[in-house]
Amino acid sequence: MMVKLTHNLPPQRRLHRMRRQILLLLISVLLLANCDRSTLLHSYQPVKDNCWERTDTLRFDLPELTSDDNCCMLLGLRVTNSFPYEKLVIEIEQRYQNPMGQRVDTVYYQLTDESGDFTENGLNYFQYESQRIPLDIKKEQKGEIRIRHLMHREALPGIMDVGVHVIR
Repeated sequence: MMVKLTHNLPPQRRLHRMRRQILLLLISVLLLANCDRSTLLHSYQPVKDNCWERTDTLRFDLPELTSDDNCCMLLGLRVTNSFPYEKLVIEIEQRYQNPMGQRVDTVYYQLTDESGDFTENGLNYFQYESQRIPLDIKKEQKGEIRIRHLMHREALPGIMDVGVHVIR
């Protein structure tokens, strides 16, 4: 019976084997890190020409749940320093089918401090995320999120993207 010992391998071959093992370990760690079962949807939609019109409603289809889970969402926002206001008011409408249902929430973003400086750090844009907003979606129910701004101005410059992060 012959046993092959790794310490008898030439140094170049041992190095090659060690690199391959490290590479496999790194790939395994990355694959496991990307398995986030609590995230059901994480999507951003760009705003046309970085100017959000009052008539523009952004729509996000909600994933169909396979079990009754308590879900919530976070509203994401990316703005540039050309946004002219301190605050932004957004309406979030949840619409559901089978059975029909609807819920409307209003989110207030305080984007700048008293001196007019943006409250988040950034160079080209600033990213904000709302507090948790409960979702009323049930098992096997279809739904969508509709988002629009409630500002007095017809067009809001400086809004790049609006997003939804749905979590369990």
